[in-house]
Amino acid sequence: MDDKERILKAYLDDKRQSLQAPLASVAAYTESLLELPIIAGDAALLGDARRIASAATEMLDVLQVVSSLTVSSETEIARLRHDLRNAIGLVDGYSEMLIEDCDAPEAQSFLAQIRHQSRLFQERLDSFALQSGESSKADPIAAMFQSFKRGIIRDDRDHLTGSILVVDDNDSSRDLLAHQLQRQDHMVIEAASGARCLEIMRSANPDLVLLDLVMPDMNGYEVLQVIRNDEFLRRIPVVVVSGMQDEEGAVRCIDAGASDYLLKPVNATLLRARIGALLEAKRWQDREREYLAELEKSQRFIRKVFGRYLSDEIVQRLLDDNNGLKLGGERRTVTILMADIRGFSAISEQLAPEQCVQLLNNYLGVMTEIIQRYRGTVDEFVGDGILAIFGAPVSDHDDCDRALACAVAMQLAIDEVNVRNRADSLPEIAIGIGLNTGDVVAGNIGSELRSKYGVVGHNVNLTGRIESCTVGGQILASPATVAAAAVEVLTGKGVTVALKGVADTLELLEILGVGLPYDLLLGACQTPWREVSPPLALRLSLMSGKKLAGLQVAVQLVAAAGEQLRLLSDESLPLLADVRLEGLVESCYAKVTEIKGNNYTLTVTSASVALREALLELSTSKY
Repeated sequence: MDDKERILKAYLDDKRQSLQAPLASVAAYTESLLELPIIAGDAALLGDARRIASAATEMLDVLQVVSSLTVSSETEIARLRHDLRNAIGLVDGYSEMLIEDCDAPEAQSFLAQIRHQSRLFQERLDSFALQSGESSKADPIAAMFQSFKRGIIRDDRDHLTGSILVVDDNDSSRDLLAHQLQRQDHMVIEAASGARCLEIMRSANPDLVLLDLVMPDMNGYEVLQVIRNDEFLRRIPVVVVSGMQDEEGAVRCIDAGASDYLLKPVNATLLRARIGALLEAKRWQDREREYLAELEKSQRFIRKVFGRYLSDEIVQRLLDDNNGLKLGGERRTVTILMADIRGFSAISEQLAPEQCVQLLNNYLGVMTEIIQRYRGTVDEFVGDGILAIFGAPVSDHDDCDRALACAVAMQLAIDEVNVRNRADSLPEIAIGIGLNTGDVVAGNIGSELRSKYGVVGHNVNLTGRIESCTVGGQILASPATVAAAAVEVLTGKGVTVALKGVADTLELLEILGVGLPYDLLLGACQTPWREVSPPLALRLSLMSGKKLAGLQVAVQLVAAAGEQLRLLSDESLPLLADVRLEGLVESCYAKVTEIKGNNYTLTVTSASVALREALLELSTSKY
């Protein structure tokens, strides 16, 4: 062993002993701490004390390798320092927690000694090097952090700049900060008081504020309170710069809304790093606000444009759901409402195209408002027909109740529609409504190029067939709808029908009203029957869809009640059959609504003004 190696070995032995001495004291004080009844009797305190003892033991073991180091062991020493700093950090952390959690005098005394020996160990560790004046470049751990810092700060020309408001009543302090910031290419605005600070923030909208705490007219805490309570001002980051080394005060500032807390005199490099981080965060927040504002603007546009064609629920689903436009559907239990103007084909033949559109707009405008008021989804308009859904895309426990109430409200609103029609010199109308409840598939139907939200399935078709059984002013509902209703439902006479696609006959119920909370009732305006004597000979043809189904049948009109007619026929007529009548002032269409032997009650489904007047005359005087 040469002289150089002997000198190094002696130096390392001396360093090891100087480092071991405070650690041995930490271990001894911790052992005494563990013996205290207040520590031994509390599981949480005991656990923290044992962690301190474990960290001290670990460091004593690590120090055993010091004597074996050589001149070329810079990397090993760097790693040794790193590991020892981690371990001594545990001692500091757990001893600090114990100081807060255990106020027993003896325990506080031992913990104070442990903290003192820890600081002594850290001072000696910081001076531990193989060569005097060892540079940080030889320390790979320190070099790693230097590299990390360079990666964050970047080149001088790369750092973010902005407008910064410096608030301090001390001219010298304000000038110093302004000088530091200007050297970093920031635009500096100065304020000597809290009130002036708030004034400039509102008018100049700076990117960041450096705020002093102690000012005469309005201190920094008060300024922070005002900023926190102002939606516009609290978007601006505030860094408190104070000469008060007060940890509690710093916490209060952060709680009051400050973004950071720096002590005077502020190191220029640290100031630059903190400002750079806050400016970058603010830029991202500003971009997020701009994006959200644009998104809200786009959504308002979508609601304005598409809300004219789609229900609010469907528009909201498109906006909220990433898969809102995805093709496909899901099984849902819904109540379906279908409404149709009775005799619209005959009405439209009498009108110019522009008048026909105006009549439809009068009708559909009122009906759509009612459907949306009862939170239904208007699925589509087909000519004069309306298909509405209750239970998709948004479902609720009272879907069926709202559908029933909506149907009654629609029938009651026909008077309002006819007021509009009369004002526009258009004929009055009457509608029939069908209701049905059951499972459907609801979703986006179509192709990637063109699709719509809708419902499909047997129950949709069944609703259409129920609606076809109605006459003007009537609501017919399936048993499933009445059974699913929680609200009180007032029903009229039932009618048993055999419908296409349904194996068994179906007992349809006429809906006359719904109870609370809706409390809606259709008005009873039954015109009394008046005998037609002598009977009037008419010709009747059965309809198949929109076409005549066969030969004419001779019938006799024996009584009338407004738009209801009672006929005698030797030929059998099916219930709810659509027919065409000839022999009145003009031909018209009607539906068979009741059968008693060879007596048939028909309700006229399309009537001109002239025909209505003629039918009224039949009902009030002899023909």
